[in-house]
Amino acid sequence: MRWRLVAGVTALWTLVGVVSGSQAALSDAMGGNPQPYGPAIRNALVSFLPWIPATLVVAWLASRFPVTRHTWPRTVWIHVAAIPIVTYLVNLLVVLGFWTASGSFGGFRALLDSALYWATLRIHIAAVIYVAVAATTQMVRFYRDTRARELGLARLEGQLAKARLEALTAQIRPHFLFNTLHTIGQMWRSGRHDEADGLLDRLGSLFHKVQSTAADAVVPLEEELALVREYLEIEQVRFRDRLTTRVSATPDALRCAVPPLLLQPLVENAVRHGISTSSKAGLVEVDAAVADGHLVVVVRDDGPGHDDDAPSRGTGTGLSNTRERLAQLYGNDARLDAGTGEAGGYVARVRLPANGTGATRRDGMRPAPMP
Repeated sequence: MRWRLVAGVTALWTLVGVVSGSQAALSDAMGGNPQPYGPAIRNALVSFLPWIPATLVVAWLASRFPVTRHTWPRTVWIHVAAIPIVTYLVNLLVVLGFWTASGSFGGFRALLDSALYWATLRIHIAAVIYVAVAATTQMVRFYRDTRARELGLARLEGQLAKARLEALTAQIRPHFLFNTLHTIGQMWRSGRHDEADGLLDRLGSLFHKVQSTAADAVVPLEEELALVREYLEIEQVRFRDRLTTRVSATPDALRCAVPPLLLQPLVENAVRHGISTSSKAGLVEVDAAVADGHLVVVVRDDGPGHDDDAPSRGTGTGLSNTRERLAQLYGNDARLDAGTGEAGGYVARVRLPANGTGATRRDGMRPAPMP
């Protein structure tokens, strides 16, 4: 960065010298007193090149002693004192440059006096240059600091959102696994030992799949539905002939990306409050399709139905958690509606952007096709 600054300042003042010298030669030519462009440009460069180190010094002073709302009573006087010093040193180099170009040296006393004379004569020009360089330096510094703060806030917001999503997902995993273990425990207590042993094996496979989504922000819907199927198979063993399930999705819907365990609390809600509360056989359906650029997933049961806000539906960890995860990921572009369906039962409808098609897991493996 420092070398870029030096190169930029050098190029700027060199360009100013060349343009100024060319303009002086052209002006003399138009006034009837032509002179070669070479000497004119050389003289201009001698006048302007000393501003290269002076500009770097001013930029350093402006960075080291910025004039801000809180520091100006102290730092402004530093710059006021620096203006005549910088002006004098610049003109000292200018006079020395002209003497060197002409091959004459009038002595140190004459050099100091001549530099003082020209510095006094041109201090107003030097002051304007000083203020312009200092102001530009502070504007660049302010812009960089602002950008750094914005990037820092963006990273912090991203980290907070990620942490929030992970916390929400982490709430589902133990809740889901606890309920599955509770199902197996009920089977053991009812004497269905062989079936309980079989469910433990399935639970191990299910647990592995749940854990494999821990590092994923999204997974293909195909993988999410495979998890739903396996969970429903466990519940079918528990309820025997009382539970019928149907899971379907269009091919384009299967490729859509969804948050991991998005459907689990909705399906679990349907089983627990649509089937287990009824003595009759029941049906749990999961349908997924893409419409108008959005993935729509519907989870319904044919149980007694209930209002969305009723505590008996168990919405504490299920529906409210899912709504919050959707809001974190998609904002207002996703929603979850739930309530009693027109034909009875309870219906939960998730609508989210149908993006992330062809999504893969972080291990790069495609999910296995649904059976």
